[in-house]
Amino acid sequence: MSTLADSIEVATAPTTPAAPRLRPALVDGQRVWVECEEWCVVDHVAENERFLVDVTHAGAAVDLLVPRQNGRLQLLASARILASDSGSVEEREPMVAVDFQDVESLYLSPSEAVVAADRLVEFEARLRALARVATVV
Repeated sequence: MSTLADSIEVATAPTTPAAPRLRPALVDGQRVWVECEEWCVVDHVAENERFLVDVTHAGAAVDLLVPRQNGRLQLLASARILASDSGSVEEREPMVAVDFQDVESLYLSPSEAVVAADRLVEFEARLRALARVATVV
């Protein structure tokens, strides 16, 4: 029997943080080198930011796809790691961004993301119970 977790496409992010690497970036048309985490999948050359402080890092998306009656899958939520090179030390720390269709994004600290994941497990059990009740009706 499949679970809610089975419909999540898992990103291939490393389980332990690796040392930052230097990668090329374009900033106002000039090639520079920026520290970039292993999990970052952004093409910083293609972005060509106006200022160095605008360089941001993003990981691969983890998508939650739900089946629709027409047999198609619909994107319900997407999550990814984000980090910026600007701001205070706390503001530069990686966070987990969760995007929902037509709803404002959530930006979670790693510990908040763990709590959210735990609550998703609880939600899965309740959703499964609702499905059983609806099947009986």
